[in-house]
Amino acid sequence: MNPLSLVWDVLFVDSSINEKNTSRKMIDSMGTYVGVPVRDLMNWNTVMKGQKTSGAGFTSGLRYVIDVSEDSASSIIELANRLLSFEDELCAISSVSLAEKLPIPLDRKTRKSFPEIGRLMLSVRFTHGLGYDDAKKIKNAMGTQTKETKDGLNPIGTGKGSSGSRFSEGFRSMMSDPYWFRNFPVGGREWSKVSVTGGADGGVYELGFDLRKGVKDLVEASKGVWWDKLDPDELTLSPTLIVDCSEPISCPFDPNNFYHLENPEASNNLIANVLKIEDEQTGNAEMKDELSYTLGRITRGRRIPRQMGDEQGLVHGLEEGVIGRSFVMPWLADEFVNCLGFFLMTRKPKYWRNGNSEILLVHSFSEELVESLKGES
Repeated sequence: MNPLSLVWDVLFVDSSINEKNTSRKMIDSMGTYVGVPVRDLMNWNTVMKGQKTSGAGFTSGLRYVIDVSEDSASSIIELANRLLSFEDELCAISSVSLAEKLPIPLDRKTRKSFPEIGRLMLSVRFTHGLGYDDAKKIKNAMGTQTKETKDGLNPIGTGKGSSGSRFSEGFRSMMSDPYWFRNFPVGGREWSKVSVTGGADGGVYELGFDLRKGVKDLVEASKGVWWDKLDPDELTLSPTLIVDCSEPISCPFDPNNFYHLENPEASNNLIANVLKIEDEQTGNAEMKDELSYTLGRITRGRRIPRQMGDEQGLVHGLEEGVIGRSFVMPWLADEFVNCLGFFLMTRKPKYWRNGNSEILLVHSFSEELVESLKGES
């Protein structure tokens, strides 16, 4: 089972958002109420209409992330229902969701269950000047890491310092509605000493994704190239066909056009830069080996032919649905996550700590889903 977190969001009433002590009061109130260890504290960062996205903004709500990987389904459900009942004069909405940390690359089980539409969190931790030995450079790195991350972590952002241009138009079209959070250290401290006004420990973008058009267009574009419809004159109880995707096709959603695969030489240079910076930061040989291994797996770009048959529900006339559901969707999901993982690991290694980047799949909360994710259904 992938690591699982309960995400508790509390949005402030409008009249309190600009009040100086609202965040302080709510941190204390929520911290007293939650009753369990909190892994991460984030703030809902909102900018005024007309303000640049890279601006500091103001806090319009708080997000507590609670690790429930070792908890039973019943205890998670009990905690979630209690958090949903939270009341405070400064609280407009209290909601909960589930966040599943994704393995990169995806394992078979996660790949098979990955949804066509949903939301992801892209999370990084700051280096706080790690690797510099000059006090001025360390101070400068710590002073700019939040802005660099707010500008650079959004994969569909545009403008100076943004990252959208690194991705193809087809890839960007599968994402939407990004929202920025700063992540603040909790570390078992008393809530009175936890704040969202000082230096952050990391940054997070939550954004929507929709792979449906990518799946549909890939199935249609690959017809007659990767696969052929079953012969209507050769009726059989056990039809089979081969999907051979070994050659790229002219489709914007072919993973060969994605950031991590489109230019192997450029990708290798980025990987070499990550390893060089890790050497400067820590010189940790094990970390370098782990980074090299993971990035190597992400960028291998496997295009393995596969046979479709009874097990996938193949029948005459319904080939497109079977190929889309059983072949294209898991493959596209895998390379979609690989591309984002490669981006997190290579975009800003001077600011984003190696080995601490995460992609989390956000689920709407339901008791049935908790039981399913915990294997207790």
